[in-house]
Amino acid sequence: MPRERRRPKIKSERVMLDAINRLIEIQVDRENYPEDFPPLPEIPAGRYHDLKFAAAEIRMWDSTWLFVALESELPSHGSYVLFERLGKSVIIIRGKDGVVRAMHNVCRHRATTLLDAPRGKATRLVCPYHAWCYSADGELVAVPEAQDFAGLVKSTRGLTPIRCENWRSMIFINMNPDADSLASFMEPASERSADFPLEGLIVKDIFTLEMDCNWKLAYHNFLEAYHLNSVHPKTLGPHLDSKAFVISLFGNGHTRLAARKRVGKSSSIYQDSGKVPPDFGDLFRQYSITIPSFPNFSAALDACGFGVQTFWPLGSRRSIMEVRIVGWKDSPEDPEYWQQIRKGFDDIVDEDIGLFARMQKGVESGATNLLLGCQEKALYWFEEELDRRIGVENIPAGLRVNQSLAGQVVRTA
Repeated sequence: MPRERRRPKIKSERVMLDAINRLIEIQVDRENYPEDFPPLPEIPAGRYHDLKFAAAEIRMWDSTWLFVALESELPSHGSYVLFERLGKSVIIIRGKDGVVRAMHNVCRHRATTLLDAPRGKATRLVCPYHAWCYSADGELVAVPEAQDFAGLVKSTRGLTPIRCENWRSMIFINMNPDADSLASFMEPASERSADFPLEGLIVKDIFTLEMDCNWKLAYHNFLEAYHLNSVHPKTLGPHLDSKAFVISLFGNGHTRLAARKRVGKSSSIYQDSGKVPPDFGDLFRQYSITIPSFPNFSAALDACGFGVQTFWPLGSRRSIMEVRIVGWKDSPEDPEYWQQIRKGFDDIVDEDIGLFARMQKGVESGATNLLLGCQEKALYWFEEELDRRIGVENIPAGLRVNQSLAGQVVRTA
């Protein structure tokens, strides 16, 4: 891995490694419930199928930062990707000035969508209905028979913009024009991966998986390792020590998961030791670090390449996982290399997805609510943040979760 891709070594890596080592030793030696951790109340099962709760979630989706693409997916003027989730259609596109912008994929004349291919290049956005034409910056530049529109001022009729900002080469959007900045949103957990080169990631594969469960149940699965030995004994079990696993909670609903890698195993769960890049620090050699970010983002960082996942609702009982398998510009070009990483990812996720429909059936049965242990605290922290974003007052009393974990939030690395 060439040095130019690496971020400068910073103190935070050693600080984080020492902090995680201390937490791991406490966890490995623990024989009783942690004295300083509150019991977690049950989570109402209705949160995962109730239509009113699903409707209330719209408040959250419309007012938080959502990951939509990597900078490298938009290499030049006119390069775009479409975000088509949550009933929205949004163009994320690089303008002539090099700036990446987001705008509604809706003509300002008769509301026809302008683009339908999920990704591509378009330096001009021409409506297929009446040929109104917009620049890649969203400006209205041409209107056939413009004299027919009384008082038309093209400069005021550009495509409707959406907040669009960048965090370490990752592009996020926010439907709320008055939302706090992305930097502010990510700041509580900004050092979770400070020494891992997220900049310059290149998408090697992108795909989606439909799941027969509420999106939150699917996301929960990637916020804990309690199921590692029972569900993944042959895929992850040989690589990770589920007993040496710790979770840190951060502000704004973010978390960090750290699992110690087994001695003698490769630094990568996808490739053998001979192919692991040589210049990753001790933190990422000794631990598998996952960086979930509220509301639906997760990435289990791996020096050889890894999956960037987002989870989206398809109604209250179905969902979709979007996955980008990523590497770097100087990663191996050998197709077999990336096929191996994709296969490793698929093998792990297939084991998880096979259980999701059964979980959905269970929450709809009315037989029980969800009871979490202390090593599932990231799930509860996520649910707490969800209620805060929706507004607790907007959630029926029987579907709320208690606000219990504020005292557990990590203030430093």
